[in-house]
Amino acid sequence: MKKRIFISVGEISGDNYASEIIKLLPEYEWVGITGPKMRQAGCKSVEGIENISVVGITEAISKYFHIKNTFKKAVEELKNNIDLLIVVDFPGFNIKLLEEAKKLNIKTVYFISPQIWAWGYKRIHKIVKYTDILISILPFEENYYKDFVNQDFKYIYVGHPLLDIVEYQETEESFKEKLNIDKDKILIGLLAGSRENEIKNLLPIILDSAKILNQKYKNLHFIIPATANMIDKVLEKVKNYQDLPLSVITNIKNEKIPYFPYASYEVMKHSKFSIITSGTATLEAAIIGNPFIIIYKVSPITYFIGKMLVSIKYIGLPNIIAGKEIIKELIQNDCNIENIVKYTEKYITDENLYQETKKELKELKNKLGEKGALQKTAKIIKNILEEGK
Repeated sequence: MKKRIFISVGEISGDNYASEIIKLLPEYEWVGITGPKMRQAGCKSVEGIENISVVGITEAISKYFHIKNTFKKAVEELKNNIDLLIVVDFPGFNIKLLEEAKKLNIKTVYFISPQIWAWGYKRIHKIVKYTDILISILPFEENYYKDFVNQDFKYIYVGHPLLDIVEYQETEESFKEKLNIDKDKILIGLLAGSRENEIKNLLPIILDSAKILNQKYKNLHFIIPATANMIDKVLEKVKNYQDLPLSVITNIKNEKIPYFPYASYEVMKHSKFSIITSGTATLEAAIIGNPFIIIYKVSPITYFIGKMLVSIKYIGLPNIIAGKEIIKELIQNDCNIENIVKYTEKYITDENLYQETKKELKELKNKLGEKGALQKTAKIIKNILEEGK
């Protein structure tokens, strides 16, 4: 009988990583809280992330009962002969799930540490208490965990899985040709995020900015890579921008919009510049190496509470890892049409700034280490299941 692994993710980036791990370990039976790629890879779903992925305190309230019900279903599944629990980031939910697994004497792996370096260290004691092995993807995190390592808690740094995942197939020429975009057009990527509230609140700001840019520069074409869980919501928003030279693509085969297996990466690679909501996508874009800006906006109360809790200078992963602002961040009140237009113009007109930023991004990529993080992670999971270590 196959050993059973429960895996819990809370957002699209976790789905990307988890699906690759599932494909590397087909000898096990996988069940969990899933995204579309995990389901495609063969993971049975207790609940989809589409129903629980949120950012911020006020945003979470609207989905509270659904999240609570999902947690109950997850705990029930843990009682069904699960041999290993793997959780990916998403700490508010996953730390509680780790605690339940420990009550059932189930081995636990935390793949991708929560951002304790941003939100303070209160969670670290619970993470250490309920986790057998923490697999880290950021080199500086060892400084936070090294004093807690003992016979019951192991810390292993594997490098960043995005170095394995980020890829693209098209040339700029073939990409434009498949989308019927004139070869002389300059592409501008619009990446509003993968969560419902991001599409609702940030995509209109981005599209209104694109509208002004289009009035000033007639050689631009805008392109949105819609995540699989947000296709309908994105299409609903763009209905009001029929006059904008705009394409919407996705990475899931469908009957509505063009399909590219690596949709977001094609956009990041072939766009001269991109406007990107803070999150994993900013690090993906940094690895690809074309300049962009980072935007972010949440409800006023979420931002107010976050400002009191967050202990870091920057919000974007590229800047956090670099230790300085190499990518402009437009946060909360600064996240407005005027500023987005202003900084986009800077980058598409100032070649010296553009090339200097490309150089900074190349240096950042080198800091992330070498490829192979996913293979190392799969080996760790196999060892804990087969050898108990």
